[in-house]
Amino acid sequence: MTAGPRVVYVTGPGNSGTSTLAGALRQFGLTVPRPEVSPDAPDPRGPSEPQWVVDFHEALLHAADVDPADPRPLAWHLVDRAGAEADAAGEIRAWLAARTAEHGDLVITDPRLLWFLEHWQAAAAATGAAASCVTVLRPPTEVVGSRVTDDGDALVDRLAGWINLMLGTELATRATPRAFVRYWDLIHDWDGPVFDAATALDLPMVDPYDTSAVERVDAFIDHTLHRVEVTWDEMPVPAPLRALADDTWAALDALPEHDDAVTRAEFDRLRALYPYVHRKVSESPARRIARIVPPAMVPPPVRRAGIHPRGARLRRA
Repeated sequence: MTAGPRVVYVTGPGNSGTSTLAGALRQFGLTVPRPEVSPDAPDPRGPSEPQWVVDFHEALLHAADVDPADPRPLAWHLVDRAGAEADAAGEIRAWLAARTAEHGDLVITDPRLLWFLEHWQAAAAATGAAASCVTVLRPPTEVVGSRVTDDGDALVDRLAGWINLMLGTELATRATPRAFVRYWDLIHDWDGPVFDAATALDLPMVDPYDTSAVERVDAFIDHTLHRVEVTWDEMPVPAPLRALADDTWAALDALPEHDDAVTRAEFDRLRALYPYVHRKVSESPARRIARIVPPAMVPPPVRRAGIHPRGARLRRA
């Protein structure tokens, strides 16, 4: 048994089901520190995200000039530099120490958490808390496919961003005890994967014999959430990117049962391959032209919008 408070980091990109899993875990007594992000129309139950965490991550990403689902391999280094300049490690450590002292066991999620996971892991260790990670796994066609009305360039960036985030997350979560829950299982038959994850991560408060908590989770999880069913036929993306996304998903889908040396070696191979695939699919003629046109040549209304002709962002020139 672990002494001291436990901190569970629920990781995954936006639209992957992290809020559902965090909301389920809190029914067993883990605390989402307040204030929380307010509910909205797409998520009337609320995302179970601490407002301070979201605001802090957003500020760091803005300082790094990085999008929440940034496809650039370089983005990880930009985030590291911005975090060092802002003493992100110290800020996170102070906030986490105060919250664990006040509440004990915590569950923390935010789609931006992936970029800063090493800081959060180190903060837990420094404050005497036992950290663990649970990553929600959802196929790329469903995560990215919620916006199939995007133009081609945006769709490529979103899919590449999913690959970039998931490959980085797999590596970062190796540093702490970890578990993986498929979104489909979470929505349709939550108890098996959630209790398996709790056992693997030494979370005794997530108890299958706590009938009141089980009933609360049953009431909390919306079984109609699995509404996005998009196929590759509806997502015209370059073949090399689709192939890499398929391979990445196959490796992720193996993790709940096979988090072993063979699967990790496959992730190492995919991470080494990703920069080459990203460079290939981002080198379209329109994008090359957009990058070489000086910002002063872009009409003012377009420049104010932060968008280059053909959809390329000025700040990535």
